[in-house]
Amino acid sequence: MNKQIPMNERHNSAMSPIVGVVLMLFLTLLFAGITVSSVYGEDIAASLTKTPMAMIGVEFVEGGVPNAVRYNENFLYLAHMGGDPLMTGDTKILISGQGSAYEGTVPHGRRHYGEVIISYDNLLYEGKRPEYASGNGDISDGVWSSGEKLVLNGYDSINGTVFSSVSVSINGIKDTSNNYGLKAGNIISIKVIDKNTDRIISECEHMVVPAK
Repeated sequence: MNKQIPMNERHNSAMSPIVGVVLMLFLTLLFAGITVSSVYGEDIAASLTKTPMAMIGVEFVEGGVPNAVRYNENFLYLAHMGGDPLMTGDTKILISGQGSAYEGTVPHGRRHYGEVIISYDNLLYEGKRPEYASGNGDISDGVWSSGEKLVLNGYDSINGTVFSSVSVSINGIKDTSNNYGLKAGNIISIKVIDKNTDRIISECEHMVVPAK
C-alpha cells in the first residue's frame, strides 16, 4: 500500500528549489550591483550631480604681448549676469587664443609667442598673487553671485616659483612662469566650467583690444 504524502509536505518540497533559485538570483544581482557601484560609482554620481546654470558675460578684454605691453597690463573683466551662484572653489576658467608666455621663470626664461592656453583651476585667492584678491572683493565670501564681477590679470600667477592655481602653456610647452599676455586684435575663447561635473557653464569669445 502506497503511503500518502501530506499536502503541506508536498507543497514545501516543491517550493524549496524555487526559493533556492530566487536566493541565488538575488545574491548574483547584489554582487553585480556592488561591483558596478565600485567601478562606476564616481561617474554615476557625477552624472546625477546638477551643473549650475549661470550667464557669464565679458565686459572687456585688453592686452598686448611684450615688450610693448607688460603681462600685468593684460586684463579680462567678466560679469555674472544671472542664474545660479558659483562657488569659487568649484569653478574653473579656461582661456585660449594667441598670446605670449615665458618658458621658465621671468625674466630668465625664453619668451614664446603663439597659441596660449590659460587655466584658472579655481577662483579662490589661494595660489595667486595678492593683487588678485585686492581686485576681486566681490568673491571674498567664496561665491560668485549675480551682479558681481571677476577681474583676471596676466600676472595673477605666483611666477612659477611655488604652487600656483593659474597654469599657462604656450605652443604645447607647459614649463612656463604661468603668466601670460594676449595678442591685441585677436579673438580669445573663454569657458567657465563646473569642476564637480566637468561641464561647461558658460562659453563665449571676445576680441582683445590694445591696453592703454
